Amino acid sequence: MASTLTHRPTTTMAQSTIRPESESKAPTSEASARGAAIYSQSWLLVIYDWWVLGIVSTYAWACSVPDYTLPWFRSNVRKGQHLDIGVGTGYYLAKSDLSGVQVTLADLNQDALDATKNRLVAEGKVKAEETTCILHDITRPLPASCPKFNSMSLYYLLHCMPGPVPAKTAIFSHLKHNLTADGVITGASILGKDVRHNLFGRVIMYFGNRGGMFDNRADNSAEFDEALREHFYEVETQVRGAIFLWKASKPKV
Repeated sequence: MASTLTHRPTTTMAQSTIRPESESKAPTSEASARGAAIYSQSWLLVIYDWWVLGIVSTYAWACSVPDYTLPWFRSNVRKGQHLDIGVGTGYYLAKSDLSGVQVTLADLNQDALDATKNRLVAEGKVKAEETTCILHDITRPLPASCPKFNSMSLYYLLHCMPGPVPAKTAIFSHLKHNLTADGVITGASILGKDVRHNLFGRVIMYFGNRGGMFDNRADNSAEFDEALREHFYEVETQVRGAIFLWKASKPKV
């Protein structure tokens, strides 16, 4: 499956599927495609906020979204250009103050892009004509037409990416070049190693990894922290329950 790249604002919600400007020569991995395909199911997008960000985050991962991940997100969205990678349903953006923020959405799944943009426009968070959607495999460099971003976010994305931590964090080697000198990149991910999972969490981990939605049995905070410090001068991390929260700034370029 080829990774189709688009980087052009859409003018109406009805026209959120846009023609590609270019195609990646390297194919999107089958594992990445499986992880993204789940978001093509409209029923999941409807219940995602309640189930994943409500029930599962609180009771399986022991990390309440309103108490921890949402404040972490809000505090790291900068005015100017913001890039949200792996958009889910757009929950975090919808719950944040986006005044003075121009949003770009990047995802492997067009349904998730459309649902997120439509939500943000309907809730008055963004203007359709000022919001850019990129259908893109983030393991590859962003399109050359992308601007430098003042902030970037990757929430509940890394644990869905295939491979060990070094393979996942290789994305920082190119994302840092799309960050302004004073910009910040932030995220949250479910750890599989060196954290204590309760019974509910173990069940979700088992079925998530078996079904291809997750690939995080070996994900651990030490390797994530090391990788971030390889690419950024300033790094702040913490573990809440089974969730690794991080932010990094001052890219080493």
